[in-house]
Amino acid sequence: MHKFWVVMSQVYKKNAKSGSWIFLVLSPLLFLAIGFGIAFYIAKTQAPAQVVVVSDVSAVSQALSKQNNDDLHFKVYSSSKKADAALNDEKVDGILTVNAKDQFRSRYVSRDNGQEVDKTTLVTALSGLKLSSTAASMHLTAAQVSALTQPPMVSTKTVAIENGKQVTKSNSTQLMNHGVAVVAMILILMVTMVYGSILAQEIATEKGSRIMEILLSSVSATTQFFGKLAGIFALLLTQLAIYVVAGVISWQFVKNQSFVSGVLKQFDFSILVSGTTAMIVVFFIIGTLTYSVLAALTGSLVSNQEQVQQAAMPISMLGLIGYFITIAAQSSDSALAQITSYVPFLNVFVMPTQMSLGRASMGEAWISVAISLVFLVLFTMFTVKVYRNNVLVYSGSGLWQSMKTSFSIWKSERSVAKK
Repeated sequence: MHKFWVVMSQVYKKNAKSGSWIFLVLSPLLFLAIGFGIAFYIAKTQAPAQVVVVSDVSAVSQALSKQNNDDLHFKVYSSSKKADAALNDEKVDGILTVNAKDQFRSRYVSRDNGQEVDKTTLVTALSGLKLSSTAASMHLTAAQVSALTQPPMVSTKTVAIENGKQVTKSNSTQLMNHGVAVVAMILILMVTMVYGSILAQEIATEKGSRIMEILLSSVSATTQFFGKLAGIFALLLTQLAIYVVAGVISWQFVKNQSFVSGVLKQFDFSILVSGTTAMIVVFFIIGTLTYSVLAALTGSLVSNQEQVQQAAMPISMLGLIGYFITIAAQSSDSALAQITSYVPFLNVFVMPTQMSLGRASMGEAWISVAISLVFLVLFTMFTVKVYRNNVLVYSGSGLWQSMKTSFSIWKSERSVAKK
């Protein structure tokens, strides 16, 4: 057991001190910080658009000026000549001319390099004034105006089908579910491809330097295999822990920002403390371990560091297949998505998406987990045998030929064991 911890510690410390891993961890945080800084700067420094109002009825201009908000300010000018002068001097962003006596026909002139004003905003502002003017000319009471403008009431409800029954969800749950599904898919893809490549390179580098011959004299191949696997997994946990700490610290700063809180109110975060999230974590762990074992298998089949790209190719191919199936599953519950929800290597992508979108029950998810665990145990046993047989093989025949040779050796060992 002591040798296992030595191998694990050596793999962990060597990679944790490398510049590539440090950049891998810090680059997402840096990009997010830059993006948030830009959004924060824009939100704090962007002034509301300045629009001049010129109308043939002064009461209309005054009424519009009372509708100022954080995004749009109306200024009342007495003549078009003064408004044009202000626009020419770039003191305002546009001129709104309102002919109230002619059914509120209006014209808006905007400055090319000024702040944009949505036409819908102007139409909304003028519609209320036109309605009030029309109602007054027809001598309608306030109650009659309210009855005419009252929109029809349409109640909405979102339901998820769980075990054949309808379960009510909030209207924003569907958006949140899509978000969780996409984030889970990208996270699993990133982890499996990046850390799989790191593990494959770790093994291939030792084989290429022939240091493995020295290591095997004191540490068995099986101990090295599981030690390397545990070291890479600890490296992943360290990265996730850094992100959790950074997220908690960042949240204390951004939660009180108005432009952030306004967006967060539109989403239902209850799904983050549900069984679906817990199951996504389970699939994340299983997927990481499964792809790590695959990386160890392919890494043991190459003879030097130059062939690491060949070792990483099966990992990339399987990851991308799962990615594209998951993308397709976002729009429809196809038969392909249903089948691959139970296929090892692919189900870690597809099943979390199916669950997040309410297309798979918890029972179906547990069946997929059971299949994955059984496969992981059998696949690990097979990989350990291949690793032991190939760890000192330096043939330059290539990855696929090495796989055929290893499979033949494995079949021969099974035949001898049966006899």
